[in-house]
Amino acid sequence: MEATNTQEPIVEQVKRYLETKIKLLKYQGVDKASDIIAEVITDLIMVALLLLTFLFVSVTLALFIGHLLHSAWEGFGCVTGLYIIIVLAAKTFKVSIQNMFIRIFIRKIFKRKNQ
Repeated sequence: MEATNTQEPIVEQVKRYLETKIKLLKYQGVDKASDIIAEVITDLIMVALLLLTFLFVSVTLALFIGHLLHSAWEGFGCVTGLYIIIVLAAKTFKVSIQNMFIRIFIRKIFKRKNQ
């Protein structure tokens, strides 16, 4: 009967330790998830701004080339041809591009704080 009384505090301590450990893991998970979500949102905003910039630069380049060739449709045609060449090059190097993005995502997921 005496052995039961001395073991109860140890059992309670283990329960409290496990509860604390579970809470800590939850908080660490929430912290990591919020870091990843914040980075993804920031990256999406940056991509959107870069796409807008790319769009306006493309139109400007097309109008400039059109001015040089004295034909707006030829300017837009030249820019379109340039983008077709870029797409074909990207298709050729598709696996390398995918691997680059995989490395970036893995770094973001496993990035430590204060680095």
